[in-house]
Amino acid sequence: MDINNIKPKRDNPERQDNTILQFVSIYLLILAFFILLVTISTVDQEKSNAVMESLQLRTELSDSDRGADSPGQAFIQKLNDLFLKTIGVEKIEELKTGKILRIQLGAEALFENDKATIKTSQRDLIDRIISALSSRPPGFQFDMEFIVGSPIEPSGELPVTQTLAMARAGAFVRQLLSRGAPPDSISIGLGAIENGEIIFEFYVRTPADAKKFYARLLSPIKKGN
Repeated sequence: MDINNIKPKRDNPERQDNTILQFVSIYLLILAFFILLVTISTVDQEKSNAVMESLQLRTELSDSDRGADSPGQAFIQKLNDLFLKTIGVEKIEELKTGKILRIQLGAEALFENDKATIKTSQRDLIDRIISALSSRPPGFQFDMEFIVGSPIEPSGELPVTQTLAMARAGAFVRQLLSRGAPPDSISIGLGAIENGEIIFEFYVRTPADAKKFYARLLSPIKKGN
């Protein structure tokens, strides 16, 4: 046999075409599988978003719709019970059920006489207020406004220079923050109420309520014509 005449055996062209076709088919099958996975993932994400939106809407319902056992009502009740036991409290009003609580007391019940120093005996009260403000669950914001009564200037305006009322407001908020109160829950100021009086106002707000409140607070004051 002449080895020079031996020709290498070649694959059948039809067999090669079939092999290529099989690889292409497998590739397309894998591609279709990944497209299906992405589609399923997108649908699941849309469902998750819908569920989250539903939960957010539910958390923004008013406390009156949630019943007496709502977190907001529990917050108001906790503070109501706390101030009922506080010496020097003159008036407690729930201005809006489960939403707004107002407490009025004389400044001397909280501060040393004619000083901006908080009484040592009232530190437990401050700690309990901080605990209540810090206990907000998801979907709620618990806020406190601390207003110190101040005499009105002859011009009819509140004073802008340092006064005892102003020093007391500053001392109180510093005490709250130093003991761990959430800073975004506290507002302080002077008020055109009886000199020597203090007003606590506690609010239960949803994030939407808080956003509207601060938008109004930061909006420019409209002057009368």
